[in-house]
Amino acid sequence: MGLAPQVERFFDLIASSFSREDLSRIQDAWAVAESAHSGQVRQSGEPYASHPLAVASILFECLGADVDALCAALLHDVVEDTEVNVADIEGQFGSVVARIVDGVSKLDCVRTSGSTSAKEATLRKLVAAGGRDWRVFAVKLCDRLHNMRTLDAVGRSKMRRVALETYQIFFPLARYVGFAGIANELQALSLRALHPWRWAVIAKWCAYKAKFDDRRLSTVLPESMQSWRVDAAGQVGGDRRIVDSVIVAAFLLLREDRAARALFSVPAVHVLRASIDEAYRQLAELHFQFHFIPGSFRIDSSQGVVASKVMMSRRGMVVEFKFWFARSPQAPLGLGLSGDFGAGGDDFVAVAETGDVTGDFTRVLRDLVNQDSIQVFSPKGKRLSLPRHSTGLDFAFAIHSDIGLRALSVRINGVDRSCRTELVSGDIVEVLTGDSIVARPEWSAQLRSPRSRAKLRAWLRESDRLEALAFGRRLVSGVAGDFDFDDFCRSPGAGDVFKFFDVTNGDELLRLVGSGQLSPYAVLTKCQGLEMHGVILGAVGMDARRQLLLDGTRSDGLRYCEKCMPLPGDVVVVSSSYSGAVVHRSDCGLMTRGRSSNDHFVPVWADRMKEALPVIVSVEALDRKGLLADCARVIADTNVNVSEVLTASFVDERASSRADLRFTIRVKSAATLERCMLALRGVSGVLDVQRGLRPDAAPRSG
Repeated sequence: MGLAPQVERFFDLIASSFSREDLSRIQDAWAVAESAHSGQVRQSGEPYASHPLAVASILFECLGADVDALCAALLHDVVEDTEVNVADIEGQFGSVVARIVDGVSKLDCVRTSGSTSAKEATLRKLVAAGGRDWRVFAVKLCDRLHNMRTLDAVGRSKMRRVALETYQIFFPLARYVGFAGIANELQALSLRALHPWRWAVIAKWCAYKAKFDDRRLSTVLPESMQSWRVDAAGQVGGDRRIVDSVIVAAFLLLREDRAARALFSVPAVHVLRASIDEAYRQLAELHFQFHFIPGSFRIDSSQGVVASKVMMSRRGMVVEFKFWFARSPQAPLGLGLSGDFGAGGDDFVAVAETGDVTGDFTRVLRDLVNQDSIQVFSPKGKRLSLPRHSTGLDFAFAIHSDIGLRALSVRINGVDRSCRTELVSGDIVEVLTGDSIVARPEWSAQLRSPRSRAKLRAWLRESDRLEALAFGRRLVSGVAGDFDFDDFCRSPGAGDVFKFFDVTNGDELLRLVGSGQLSPYAVLTKCQGLEMHGVILGAVGMDARRQLLLDGTRSDGLRYCEKCMPLPGDVVVVSSSYSGAVVHRSDCGLMTRGRSSNDHFVPVWADRMKEALPVIVSVEALDRKGLLADCARVIADTNVNVSEVLTASFVDERASSRADLRFTIRVKSAATLERCMLALRGVSGVLDVQRGLRPDAAPRSG
């Protein structure tokens, strides 16, 4: 029989909701999916095509999806798992269906690599597409729901991984966008997969509670209401929503360390009704006969439940009545991005498109979908939903990025306040702005809204990019001489240089120079086809390697080794590479090895140093009061400046109290260093003075 019964049930389910033309499109989509997935099987052994068919059924039953969404649901896996591509789908079914399918499809790299970055890139793509079209979220969440329903077919390790991902990301995402029914089922299935033993135990407790409630209610419940009750343990009713809701509620109570007796405090009566109108009629009857408990009434139409607590006249027992009714499908096209769609689809787009959360996108998304919200208003009455604890700065960015970047202060309920002032629901907020941008990087820590942080980071990233470009251009121009870099970028040979540095154009290359990732000398070396030393010498106006003068100044292509800390008077060697040139002492262990002799050359120290160079002096001494002060005074007497001091105390094998002192000083010659070290050796209690780090010392900041 194969899939014939499932296919027949699906088309019988949707037959009355669509025109002949729409049904024909859906049938064509199913034909493509069935053909593309032919021969593929799921881990459960079922034909793979049963999965997209089930996803489409869930989508229609839970959300009342339109024809484009159903076609996309049937085709949602063909791009990932078959030879069909997005262009093929667009040609046959239109751009809307293609866009939805592309939004839920994994990136190609995910199929070949299980890296976290690839998975987060796919999630970022999904969120951006879902922010623009709710149907992307709808298809993906229904896909995840069917996968969770059939999770028993996979191994325990994968089951836990998928369930945890569902509980942390997809369950709160479904709740955030308003798909409460799907969210509740994802929550229940995740908890059951993650904690099977605990779930089984709590399920038994809930079954016992149902029997216990039945005995208690038989004495107080009027005979006319006895037939209302549905067994919450599922032995009579069979509506999985009721069973799961009871178990999840108990599960969360116990997780919060609340007493188990809370589960048994109030008996519950679960009532199934065909419609919300019928539920309301019986609820009104209930409130007419018994005393209503103020504040207990609640309604959740998306979940399909109306609840209220009443006090029965006999024995004064409080009883909770929950009326469950068939969930009405959403309006055509579902929730859409208007109305109360969390903080709006723009939140998803803004967060997904920011580049500052690479490698940590999952955490940022969790922050977004798990946030509690407040409702605030503009002076014109526009309502904005913001995360709890949001500030006036969050409000400014929510209005417009430009307003947020220029915000100086806010006026809350007519009173001038700082932008850092926390808002509460009901506040009327007005933003006072300046003529120019005043945003700073530290604002990111003050923002509570993921969308606001994304906007700020996007601006900072663009600002840094432009700044790096301008600075890189100045650096390259300063050392290029007669060489025209812009002309070279337009020449045929520029492509090889761009490929070498893994960029696409000259501006990207200049940005790398301006951000410090590349030396301008390295870039010009490759552009001119020269050796590194040739560019360096040309830049300083020399014509021989040994004539390169070192005067203590650092340039963008020349720096001094931070391990060996060379000083005038030391024998030094320059090691050159595409990251620049580094001056080492001849015995430095970090000097690049294995290169040709052309990559090394010997410079000359200048007669007069323009800048003093740093060097570390390590002192071992008997610990005593005033030791540090005496050492510092001696160093000062030699006319040497101390830039940093680190200290440590310890007891040696002879039970003597010892001290290790580490001074970072700045000198212009090795001779000055020797005089300073000689003076330190004369300090009372000093045992040894060495240049550089002592291998056995681990000083702390003092």
